[in-house]
Amino acid sequence: MTEKPDKKSIADLLSENVNLKRKVEITKELQKQPILGLSVESVIKVTYRVGLGTSDDPVRDVNSYWDKNGNHLFDL
Repeated sequence: MTEKPDKKSIADLLSENVNLKRKVEITKELQKQPILGLSVESVIKVTYRVGLGTSDDPVRDVNSYWDKNGNHLFDL
């Protein structure tokens, strides 16, 4: 028995088309902004877990980035 390939509805195809057009517009806009510099820097990455495990405060991992001098840069 062969499986029928999934057929997408016209609405799905139109939605994908709109999303692709949006991505192209964003890409074109980003390409207008020249890169002024790029470098690879060494950082210290610390991963830790936070949260109480409730729906209001779920448990999640946080990545904390620090420079070599001990200055906190940002958390993700």
